[in-house]
Amino acid sequence: MSISPLPVFALIPLCFALVAADSAAEDITLSQAYQLALEHAPDVDIARFQIDGAEARKGQVLGKLLPQATAFGQWSKNKISYESDPLFPGDLDYPGQRYGVSVRQSLLAVSDGIELSRQNKLIQLSKDELRITEAELFSELLEAYLDILLSDAELVLLNDEILSVDAQLKEARALFKKNLIPVTEVLETESRLDILKSDLIMAEGQAAVSREFLSTLTGLPGGEPVAVTENLALIARFSGPDAAATVALASDPSIDAAQSKVEAAEKAVLREKARWVPDVYLSYNYQHSDVGFDNQRSPSRDTSTFAIDFNYPLFEGGARLARIKGASAEYGTAVTKLRAQQLDTETRARSAWLIFDAATQRLLSTKKAVTSADVNVIATRRSAKAGTARYTDVLLALAQHSRALRDLIDARFFHARAWVELELAVGASPAPLAKTLSTLLHR
Repeated sequence: MSISPLPVFALIPLCFALVAADSAAEDITLSQAYQLALEHAPDVDIARFQIDGAEARKGQVLGKLLPQATAFGQWSKNKISYESDPLFPGDLDYPGQRYGVSVRQSLLAVSDGIELSRQNKLIQLSKDELRITEAELFSELLEAYLDILLSDAELVLLNDEILSVDAQLKEARALFKKNLIPVTEVLETESRLDILKSDLIMAEGQAAVSREFLSTLTGLPGGEPVAVTENLALIARFSGPDAAATVALASDPSIDAAQSKVEAAEKAVLREKARWVPDVYLSYNYQHSDVGFDNQRSPSRDTSTFAIDFNYPLFEGGARLARIKGASAEYGTAVTKLRAQQLDTETRARSAWLIFDAATQRLLSTKKAVTSADVNVIATRRSAKAGTARYTDVLLALAQHSRALRDLIDARFFHARAWVELELAVGASPAPLAKTLSTLLHR
């Protein structure tokens, strides 16, 4: 009896019949799953709101540098009662009105101008953090997506091995009845079958957990990954770890975010130092009024005033120096974090390249192992029928064959994960990366 195992990735579509997907389940590609995750992920929404908040704060600072106009008015009913005095009349009742407009324009506000520049850096920082959040989301989504395919392939392999061992058990029982093999070989075959059934239950549970995680990320209950191709060709676009590290240092959004923090902190130091320069304003006031001091009746009149105001605090109890010291400390912290991020990015890129290279070698090795396991199963079964091998040797060969197939599937998916990790480590944008990988997976 010989076996002809199906291509590894060709096993994956069969799993849907075994895991009994809901008839209403919707097949989604990796790219579609990522788009759903972007719409559903709270972290992405928070990062987008952070951009809106940063832009709003910039608008507030900009408003202080633009002309400020205020209209004012007062309409009153006045009543005055004098004490008994022959020089003053008795009670007086009269209406009063006072209204006008006040316009103010900043002529010199160095600290506010620097703060406006700082807010631009903070907006860029929020955008960099959004890119980081999207990349982290894609990494999580890919793991969940591939875990489902891996779990389903595991189910197919276990069912295939259970069928083989079950057939082996029937043969062993028939031979035992004819006293051709000892009872221990029958018991070992039964034990192996029970272990496989237990593994099948665990694999079904893992598949269910993986589906729940994907549903949580995408917000789509019952979404099923589309089957993937077996011949997945992923090649690193870097000649070595040095090349990957060089690109990562130039394009990693984490470094961009750290650099934006440094620039914002530097602007904060300059802003505090600029508070030593006085603020100068030009103001214009117009007022029409027919009441005077204490709302006393007064002839109607129009008043226009142009003025230049300045504001310069003379003494703040050391608060100004303290603010400069605090801003300088924030700047020093940001610079240190930038250096740390550069080291982390370089290490991550180098490690990602080395892991991808190892994953490629592992994939080639597991393909050879599957070929050897196929030959070993066929040879062992022939030897068992010829009486030169025990049935337990066949069980061992089947187990080695299943393990080789599992290793091959795991190596394929790990190879895909390693490729994505390398691309993300060098700063690739997750949206086009998801589209490219989805095309390669589902072609």
